[in-house]
Amino acid sequence: MTRPTILFLHAHPDDECILTGATIAGAVDAGWRVLVAYGTRGDAGETNKDLTGDTLGERRTREALSACAELGVDRVEWLGYDDSGMAGTETTGNAEAFSNASLSEVAARIGRTFSDERIDAVVGYDRHGTYGHPDHVQVHAITRPTAHEVGASWVLEATYNRDYLESLDEHPYSGTVADDPTAFGASFDEVTHFVEGHELFARKDAAIAHHHSQVPDDWDPDNRGIEQLDGFARVFGTEWYITHRIRGGADWSPFASLFCDKLLWSGAPPSMREYVPDV
Repeated sequence: MTRPTILFLHAHPDDECILTGATIAGAVDAGWRVLVAYGTRGDAGETNKDLTGDTLGERRTREALSACAELGVDRVEWLGYDDSGMAGTETTGNAEAFSNASLSEVAARIGRTFSDERIDAVVGYDRHGTYGHPDHVQVHAITRPTAHEVGASWVLEATYNRDYLESLDEHPYSGTVADDPTAFGASFDEVTHFVEGHELFARKDAAIAHHHSQVPDDWDPDNRGIEQLDGFARVFGTEWYITHRIRGGADWSPFASLFCDKLLWSGAPPSMREYVPDV
């Protein structure tokens, strides 16, 4: 049997780790061919780090390549659009911004980029773009057209389990969704599958350390206590998906070893205490 090929569509460098790092690691471990495509290089983002002469986009590009290498990604491509920035900022009006590109043009560009691949599944984002960023919303919008363009049988929308996150003492995105708490992630009723495991979390944690320009000032990958690690794991230790079959008769069984049915989730905070970083 030919090993599956799975394409992860992401808006910016570091999204591949935050939203799908454990999934990428698990797919690599399963022997699948893993592709990652970024809409932008994250040039409209922010950082408090010294870039030593680099532009932010240049630095984030190198960080993403290092993170993908850490995870074992087979192929990384850049779609070449400008970062749209947060909604309502000057950069969202840029005609070359990712969020302003036509869906058909983006899908066609992805199709040309991966014309030599046989892609079985495309990973994108939920209808809110997980938390509303214009480029994330664009990833959601292009996922199905891309799947049709490349002949994939499955679309998997990466999301957050909104019900679970709202049960935590500190909701990591509460400030971005204050006007409409439902305009974020998906409810437990909507999600279909999850990916988690302490070994996969360890790989995700190691990969995200490469995104030095984007981690918080108090995030020291070489000197972290269990409290900080558990806090990260509680929020990002489980990766959630809404799965759609878009080609009749498509076989789910190759993916079932990694993507677990949501009804199997224990519901316990994924502290991943079995993983202790090598400090």
